[in-house]
Amino acid sequence: MEELRERLESLRRAYERLLQALRIDPKETEIAIDATIQRFEFTFELSWKTIRAFAKYLNSGECNSGRSCIKMAFRLGWIEGEETWLDFLEARNLTSHTYDQETAMKVYEIIRQNHRAFESLIGKLQEELESIES
Repeated sequence: MEELRERLESLRRAYERLLQALRIDPKETEIAIDATIQRFEFTFELSWKTIRAFAKYLNSGECNSGRSCIKMAFRLGWIEGEETWLDFLEARNLTSHTYDQETAMKVYEIIRQNHRAFESLIGKLQEELESIES
């Protein structure tokens, strides 16, 4: 259970860092976009890996990729709006393979408009953790 607590805390910290990057006006500096995308990548990766750890601990099934963990988390009620998370997955894949200004702006907008999905996931997993501990 300690591992779940640590993973959730790491995810929470990554999301807080993403929020810091989102507070920087991208019109002031292009670095804001780069920082946001980089922090999104960390947050997304930690999200699905945290989902995997919780699912394994709860014997809820196995998931070994971002896509399979998103589908499982949706089925378990840990995420809302499966499409948002699939958009995150697509955005994450875009940042891995290509980087140009148009792609960066597309990914940045997806993050800016939907970042609260991470907050919701963290809240649901916190509830799961509290349920396990009680």
